Amino acid sequence: MKIVCSVIMLLFLCVSFETNAKKKQYYPCAEIKVGYNYYYKFLRGEDGVIEKDTPFLLLVNQNQSKFYCPSTEYRDSLNSTPSGRAKEKQIFDAATKAYVQSRDKSALDAVVYHSRLYVLKDYAKSISTTYDQAGMGEYGYYDEPFSEIEWNIIEDNTKTILDYQCIMATTDYHGRKWTVWFTPEIPMHDGPWKFCGLPGLIMEATEPSGQHRFTVTGIETSSQPIFPVFNTDYQKMDRVDMLRALRHYRENSNAMFKAATGTELGGVDAPVTEETQKYDYLETDYH
Repeated sequence: MKIVCSVIMLLFLCVSFETNAKKKQYYPCAEIKVGYNYYYKFLRGEDGVIEKDTPFLLLVNQNQSKFYCPSTEYRDSLNSTPSGRAKEKQIFDAATKAYVQSRDKSALDAVVYHSRLYVLKDYAKSISTTYDQAGMGEYGYYDEPFSEIEWNIIEDNTKTILDYQCIMATTDYHGRKWTVWFTPEIPMHDGPWKFCGLPGLIMEATEPSGQHRFTVTGIETSSQPIFPVFNTDYQKMDRVDMLRALRHYRENSNAMFKAATGTELGGVDAPVTEETQKYDYLETDYH
């Protein structure tokens, strides 16, 4: 009898283990983790031209990668579960209380989304998927083939970044001319934002207006899981339509907020002038 019970118990444990194993979600892991700083200039109503630095991470292996803002992913992951949303509310309440007491806007850094951008690349399909803001409370995503980026490699131009020997390459991409530096010493055909397809990791990317710049800040081996995007609010959209909607929101944010809520944001929309038109997004071909 004891033997029969033991066998039954063993079978139960095996079934339970198999069931739990099936329930456990598998996520691919990175081979390296690369830190980038994204510097950019933009217009913000009466405040004029704002300069900003936002940290991003690139998790990459030979098959796929994800480029994202870690503070955004952390908040999105919290908001994906009931317990996380409760913790998010605690963080929000503490931050707003600190701001009310000090009137220091930096107290709100923990609850402000510094970027909604995610870029996921699939090397088997040669497709990147971009997630981003698309207006007031709107978020979209779209797919693009890698072939939309065509590189011109200039092997005679080299420089050293983080002790890695780098080679220059250029491209005209969606309205901007870009100069990048990549290192064949790290054989990953990836880089910041949508950039990929060069024989080495892209360490730096700049465009001549000085409004946008990606710069590597650190590289390390990693086995960190590459999670999908936690936020489910992103809707499939057209890239150009997203940029046009975002531009419209940027130029009319106060009026749109008042129309939607009946209250003022506390600012005035800056008039559209030749000067304001100079400051634009990473892609400018939506005009």
